[in-house]
Amino acid sequence: MKFLKTLTIQLFMGANVATILLLWLSCGVTYLNPSTFPLLSLVALLFPVFALMNALFIVFWLIFKVRQVWLPLLGFLACYSFLRDYCPINPSFLHPADTTQRALRILSYNTKGYGGKAATDAEGRNVVVEFICNSGADLICLQESGGGGARLRDVNQRMKDLGYQCYNHKGQVLYSKLPILKTDTLSYPTRSNNGFKALLLDGQDTILLINNHFESNHLSDLVKDGYRDAIENQSWNAYGAESRDTIRKELRPMIKLLAKAVPFRAAQVDTVRNIVQQWLPRPVILCGDFNDPPVSCTLQQLTRNLQSAFRESGNGLGFTFHDRGFPVRIDHILFTPDRWQSCQTHVHDTISASDHFPITTILVRK
Repeated sequence: MKFLKTLTIQLFMGANVATILLLWLSCGVTYLNPSTFPLLSLVALLFPVFALMNALFIVFWLIFKVRQVWLPLLGFLACYSFLRDYCPINPSFLHPADTTQRALRILSYNTKGYGGKAATDAEGRNVVVEFICNSGADLICLQESGGGGARLRDVNQRMKDLGYQCYNHKGQVLYSKLPILKTDTLSYPTRSNNGFKALLLDGQDTILLINNHFESNHLSDLVKDGYRDAIENQSWNAYGAESRDTIRKELRPMIKLLAKAVPFRAAQVDTVRNIVQQWLPRPVILCGDFNDPPVSCTLQQLTRNLQSAFRESGNGLGFTFHDRGFPVRIDHILFTPDRWQSCQTHVHDTISASDHFPITTILVRK
């Protein structure tokens, strides 16, 4: 009996070690060049899966052999920074908004055509437009804001009446209460996405703002629904070769599309990062739909010089994309940390007209 118990403990220790190694691998691949290793870079998407598995081992060891709990804790300790990126915990008293200093309120939102024709309230108003107009943000960066539930021309006029300056480039929009000095589009290889940069006057400072929509994965509704249904329709009690084959069949086109987008996104990240580095140490705000989660090559590159607002003052998982059961945070606001401190970063998950939720933050001068 004692031998059987010892063997069981050793097997679970081996499984825990394997889980930790996979967890570390999902972190480590973010340092690789995604253009050279497009498939390997996708391992980073499994970070939350391996993190959850390791967390379950903490529960297991606490119940059956508490002395071994050090093992999964060590696994988490070695990738603590990545855990902070993925699911930060920031009590509000640690980052209070200092109203005595000049603060900038930032909103980034992929509106998906203002939520489409169905995004209307009982009075016939577009709920996405109403949220934007009532946000009180100083800088509003929109993606996919062409057509759909509202006319961009009408929205622009309404924002001008509220005191904003407007700039639009192929559906990527900036509404700014700060004077816009100069704008230019971003030139990089892409199949459909784009972005722009703008110079904004803030007192004696000139801010470089980049509103960007990095390369989409182009996962069709059919592909996403097929994979989700394959997972949901399988009985875990009868999980065998047939079930695995079904899931593998549905997963294959998804992986292919994800890997195809990686080199495009990597080149776009390089372009944006070079622009940012040339502007530093002057203030930078970079926001938009990055189409990559917090633990990714994209964020690893961009946060070398910039700070994530959600990491610094957000809480929890903060999923900004919620379409068809694929929750993930792919909308981000980054800034130069030596100029500002972020406060009150929120994902507004009650505004569900688009397949993205808006994300906001307050940047307070240091």
